[in-house]
Amino acid sequence: MIANSLVSYGIKFMKALVWEQGKKIALREQSNPTIKSENDVVVKIKYTGICGTDLQVIKGNETIVPDIIMGHEAVGEIIEKGKNVGEYKIGDMVIIDPNQYCCDCDNCKKGITNFCTGWNGGLKIAGINVDGTFAEYFLCNKRYLYKVPKEMSLEAAVLIEPMACVLNNLRAADIKEHESVLVIGSGPMGALCQMIARNNAGLVVAAENSDYRRKECYKFCDYIFRSDELNIDLIKEINNGHLFDVIIDTVGNQMENALTLCEKGGRIIPMGMNKIYSCNLKPYQLISMGIKLVGASEYNMLFHDTIQAARRFSELGSIVTRKYSITDYLNAFNDVLGYDVESGKTKEITQMKAVFEF
Repeated sequence: MIANSLVSYGIKFMKALVWEQGKKIALREQSNPTIKSENDVVVKIKYTGICGTDLQVIKGNETIVPDIIMGHEAVGEIIEKGKNVGEYKIGDMVIIDPNQYCCDCDNCKKGITNFCTGWNGGLKIAGINVDGTFAEYFLCNKRYLYKVPKEMSLEAAVLIEPMACVLNNLRAADIKEHESVLVIGSGPMGALCQMIARNNAGLVVAAENSDYRRKECYKFCDYIFRSDELNIDLIKEINNGHLFDVIIDTVGNQMENALTLCEKGGRIIPMGMNKIYSCNLKPYQLISMGIKLVGASEYNMLFHDTIQAARRFSELGSIVTRKYSITDYLNAFNDVLGYDVESGKTKEITQMKAVFEF
């Protein structure tokens, strides 16, 4: 049984941001999603965040399937559900897991759902290879929904997806309480890395070239510098004569710098997604210095843990600095990219985390 059907209200179309064949973003009217199975749920999106992956698509450093709705970080309200969705009720606020693992492939059965191969050899990801959340409504299986705790703000809830990515990578980094951490990049993912790592590490340092983002992130770390200020002498001065034990690259093109600044026995965690970046790597350097490169990929069924962990960070929602209407999408992208999407002209970054609000 379907409750509060959009069709019953005469609502047939929704506004959505689509990645077109010509490699550009367009605001379109799309048909509303409809319940297809007894486990389906339709969510009316409240907030959906602009992710670094979305920005890499715009920059040409990441590819997605054309003519799909973009977006994958979202929180919203259940407005329709299939007859087998008893654990949720109409009106529940939920966080959406966009990584739609199959549960049946070998990797899913081994418990590594982030490496699911059940959908054309890969993972079905909202906003990447199937329709996403830059839209008024979103359809998914109940398996990929998590209730928003009553005490959690929706601004914090919309950050659970990126925070889960960060937790997965920080777990892989295995940071000890006496260790020093460098986070390269202080966008939303970098800010989350700094905020959480400071809870575990002895020293957290950030690198960021945007004046705006350095001002926003100073509260999440012990020191924050421009990338050209970070030299070995400065690092040793603030870190008791040592380089960094853990380096997290949230930019996606800083491997050479990371190798230069990493202490013997340290770990480098590449997090930023950039398919076109490559670097020269000498295995001897890793062997002789005992440096580990740790690729952790995206989160693996970490939403429950992330929601629990988020309770400890009262400042989480403050990372969302502005909410935009979907019709104001160009300004939203321009403000977080640091250049004009249409003209390509450079401009100042003026927002940390931008979300679309419906």
